[in-house]
Amino acid sequence: MLIDLFNREIIGYSVETNKIVQLVQETFYSIIRPLKQITLFHNNWSNEFKNKIIDNILSTFNTKQSLSNKSYPYDNAGAETIYKSFKK
Repeated sequence: MLIDLFNREIIGYSVETNKIVQLVQETFYSIIRPLKQITLFHNNWSNEFKNKIIDNILSTFNTKQSLSNKSYPYDNAGAETIYKSFKK
């Protein structure tokens, strides 16, 4: 799930039974707004984000990547709040 942290709007999502890089790729492709409007992509240190496919998508649209601080869950608080509502 990709969330616009300015207004907490879900701007893209994809669903799969496993966390794989193609899931992240499909999520980017599901976004209906121009990808050039996305200037910063913040994520945690999950392995699905350490991939050339994701790097290529981000560099193609001049999107900078921001990583959470290790062992500091509050960096992803906006996303985790939304995930929690889906898990109920």
